[in-house]
Amino acid sequence: MAENEEKGTVKKPSADPDLRYKYFGFEVKPGKIGDLFNSDSEKESWVKRMLDKRRQGAKLRENNSLEEPRVAPYERMVLTITSVVLVLSLFFPWFSGYKEITIEAKPTPQEVTAGTEAGTSAGQKDEHGFTSISGVQKQKEIRREYYSMSALGALISFGDVGGKVFSSGIVLMLTGLLLIVYMLACIALAAMTLNALYRFRGDPDTYALNLKKILKWNWGLVAIWGFCLLISFFGADYSFNAVDGLAQLGKSYSVSTYIGILGYGFYLALAAGIMNAVKAGEI
Repeated sequence: MAENEEKGTVKKPSADPDLRYKYFGFEVKPGKIGDLFNSDSEKESWVKRMLDKRRQGAKLRENNSLEEPRVAPYERMVLTITSVVLVLSLFFPWFSGYKEITIEAKPTPQEVTAGTEAGTSAGQKDEHGFTSISGVQKQKEIRREYYSMSALGALISFGDVGGKVFSSGIVLMLTGLLLIVYMLACIALAAMTLNALYRFRGDPDTYALNLKKILKWNWGLVAIWGFCLLISFFGADYSFNAVDGLAQLGKSYSVSTYIGILGYGFYLALAAGIMNAVKAGEI
């Protein structure tokens, strides 16, 4: 009876040892692994070390990613620099362009000899039947004068420049309003980031999560730049005469105006904001 029961049982196949070793990650070193320890004494020392750590309450092994700080000291330094750059960029040219000025040079006399048999009263005919005609040639010189304005300068002169911008159609009005928000956001984001880096108190996880919450708002700078670029494709007519203005203004507002008039100060702030925002994604 017992023999029949043994015959009726279905024996499950054992796992393939090769697949088992591969599953556990031993394919890094081909072949069957040997003894982990060189001797019994070495094994006992490692076991004793682990038991001592267990008695001390340690639950993690050394040099693991869970013990690495979310915000390393060098990252705090980088975030400090980028935040300072956000503020300093306001003093650099945010808007730049040039005017083309035409200057007429002094007239230069020029003599032209023309062949004619009838002659002319404007010149005297020589012995070969040619008449010399004297004329004056005027040369023109085009000179460029470059202009730039910082973000703070734009805010100070808001009464003059803002009046022209906010009366030139919805596209230009939105662009001007968002650029003002962009300038103020540079100051606010820099102050909030520095406050979170050096004045916030709490455990490392709470510290990192609070910093992450602030840094992600830097994507707003990218969003403003992209939105203004998008609506610039629709264009707008100026409410003022732009003929004597910067060459980048053109006859009407367009995407080339938006790209051409922004200076390196604007893009410096944009780059600093992107670096801060990327760190928010890593925390």
